[in-house]
Amino acid sequence: MRIPYTNFKTRTGDDNAVGGCAFVGGEWKDVDTVEIFDDKKVVMFALPGAFTPTCSSQQVPAYEELYEDIKAQGVDEVYCLSVNDAFVMNAWFNNQGIKKVKPIGDGEGVFTQGMGMLVNKPGQGFGMRSWRYSMLVDNGEVVKTFVEDGKNNASDDNDPFEVSDAQTMLTYLKEKKEKKTCPCGRSPILGCVGWHGLTEAEYQVKLSEWKELHNV
Repeated sequence: MRIPYTNFKTRTGDDNAVGGCAFVGGEWKDVDTVEIFDDKKVVMFALPGAFTPTCSSQQVPAYEELYEDIKAQGVDEVYCLSVNDAFVMNAWFNNQGIKKVKPIGDGEGVFTQGMGMLVNKPGQGFGMRSWRYSMLVDNGEVVKTFVEDGKNNASDDNDPFEVSDAQTMLTYLKEKKEKKTCPCGRSPILGCVGWHGLTEAEYQVKLSEWKELHNV
């Protein structure tokens, strides 16, 4: 699938400390999905909320720690997305000392809804938030997703965190990079049989069908 077009409201130039981990003094800056994803290979992981336990103690620090290893697999950038506003996301990253991973506040949940990942969290009083997942996006096309089990709208879960972690993504990227391809470069499997002699139109149809069948 293609990622949904969204215009994110970000903050730039907030360098005036007002106490705690909050900074002001800057201005709003629109950054859309075209700027973030087009002609780039991006890893994005999404989580239920800034300053929440699992997100703060495990998921974000691990992606920060493995940031350079992930980029070494041909990834241009790593982003963390949450249904929070830009002030909250920036304050959280300042508090956590995160310098490499980039925060994205999906304040209105538009991107998250477009991804089919917007869920209600009534048990925590959160309202509408993102389900926890990670994904690899290549030039705006979702290549791979790791979605935690049990997505629901009733807080009927224990905030699972099994597959959207940084190590799982890194392992996938390494295996993908090392995977052999056919000599002609057209086949997604280990051989050219059935792929090499196709016209471009036939190839695109066959590739689309193969991706749908294998959920990639």
